[in-house]
Amino acid sequence: MPTIEVKVEPKVLIWARESIAMKEEDAAKRLKTTREVIEEFESGARKPRLTQLEKLANLYKRPLAALLLSSPPKPYPIPKDFRTLPYKKPFTSETFLALRRARRLQNLAAELVRELDYEIIRNIREIQLPDRENVAERAEIIAIEERERLRVKVEDQFNWESSLNALDEWRTVIELLGVFIIQIRMPVDQTRGFTLSEGNIPIIVLNGRDSHNGRIFTLFHEYCHLMLNDTGICGEMLRSNLDTEMFCNRFAGAFLVPSSALLKHELIMPFKGLVEWADDVLEKVSRDFKVSKLVILRRLLDLGRTPKDYYNMKLEEWKPYKSGGGGGGRNMAKECLRNNGGTFVSLVLSAYGNERITSADVADYLGTRLQYIPELEQLLRAVD
Repeated sequence: MPTIEVKVEPKVLIWARESIAMKEEDAAKRLKTTREVIEEFESGARKPRLTQLEKLANLYKRPLAALLLSSPPKPYPIPKDFRTLPYKKPFTSETFLALRRARRLQNLAAELVRELDYEIIRNIREIQLPDRENVAERAEIIAIEERERLRVKVEDQFNWESSLNALDEWRTVIELLGVFIIQIRMPVDQTRGFTLSEGNIPIIVLNGRDSHNGRIFTLFHEYCHLMLNDTGICGEMLRSNLDTEMFCNRFAGAFLVPSSALLKHELIMPFKGLVEWADDVLEKVSRDFKVSKLVILRRLLDLGRTPKDYYNMKLEEWKPYKSGGGGGGRNMAKECLRNNGGTFVSLVLSAYGNERITSADVADYLGTRLQYIPELEQLLRAVD
């Protein structure tokens, strides 16, 4: 059988590789070839065989047709980087692919909304970033107002069974505001989450590798970015000194751990003044609020109930995150719903039920098999 060589534009091959921050030697290693071969493809000195081009497309997570373009397409803008040194690590392929997936989901959602003639009602409050001297006061006030608007009682929060259950509940609350929430596994030392606020499809992306408590805090930190109409990517949020990050942190903490509820907690109320809180006390309080110990300690610092030196010591002592996985068998329908979000899954299934997309489209958009559709529909009805 003759070998088929394909004429390609070298700049397109370079674009495809660099768009996921992959080095030439890494591409060569993954394809079990040499760096020189990759360089020859990208300089035009050698034409790749069709089989080699298919492998390159698979490696770069691009359709084959994309590598046959006459010139590189205009790239999507990278969200504003709110990370700060020394926690501002270069993005790797995994993070760039997560950004690409989120953009694709945003575009698919917009197409499905138009196709189905739906209306996504965006009920996100619009706010302005206050001056630095007013950050704390405004964040506390807005957090109180938002809790009242969203009608979630602290008693209900305490009664949720687990942090995973709390994450599901909070996601539903925010999705009802017209926000699409998805989870993608990314290196946690590069990003905890990000927002895409452009257009009518606002998206919050949570890091599927983060702990459940970590994702809960990120959800409300990123929700604050949406209220500010920011598109941005965030890292170690509680370690940032940027005005925007400090405001979003204060809002997220005050929303999840209202000052009145914290100070009246049975383990906190007996103590007065500055306290170096024991880990077991912080752990018990954190389990009630479904947040991390660090968030509880940060709230106590904000409220003048723990020394700053003690907080800083604990900040360095505790690891920035714990992985959030769990043992046991996987429930593929629940996993699909959590990863893609109820709003997007509902859109896709509605389009499929109305014969606007094919079963292959459903599998592609949701990353799941058709056999899980009945259970997905049942899960969506339970949320409604």
